[in-house]
Amino acid sequence: MNRRNFFSSLFGKRRGESIFFGIQVAINAFGDEGLRSRVHRIIEESADDETPEEKRRFYKRLAALLVENQHFFEYGYWDVITDAETAEAEFENWVDEIEASIATEEEEMGERVNEMYRYSSSKYYVVITLCFLFENDRSLDRFFEVVDSIPEADYWRQETFGRLFAAINYFDFEFCLGDAAFIMPGNEEDGISMEDLMGEGWSYLKSLS
Repeated sequence: MNRRNFFSSLFGKRRGESIFFGIQVAINAFGDEGLRSRVHRIIEESADDETPEEKRRFYKRLAALLVENQHFFEYGYWDVITDAETAEAEFENWVDEIEASIATEEEEMGERVNEMYRYSSSKYYVVITLCFLFENDRSLDRFFEVVDSIPEADYWRQETFGRLFAAINYFDFEFCLGDAAFIMPGNEEDGISMEDLMGEGWSYLKSLS
């Protein structure tokens, strides 16, 4: 698989307070062509029926690779929602929208530009998206310490995204209600152009400094 999407068996059954955390980053893979294949490999090696410990190891591997390459982050967006009803709706919204936009169809991946799908055939960028729905309890305290320590002026900095990816290591996946990880496009050869990132559907992304 070129994407990973797992809903815990707890999702929809345990209805305590929940929080949403989502983070998306556009990485300039032109600087390190091997990064594209390494991220794909980690995601493809994962399974849908992981234990919480296996899930923790998966995200630890992925987060370590992303933190190591944070200097290639050029655009991104992140959000934390603590209202339970809104958090659950936002998790489902992120997953549904990304599932619908992953470029896997052959006509989206050719060398020649098909303007129905793409503005350019350049392949500089890959977009990584992670989103989580957790039961909101004390297990999230260390994660919130990281979030609360980020000044608003630093929200859209490469280092901040690196800190947020690293903070995933604080999650206790025994309390995970849902999680998803995606890489777009969905194959090791393709990429997204600057023209595409500046086009319709990506306007919410912030330029990172």
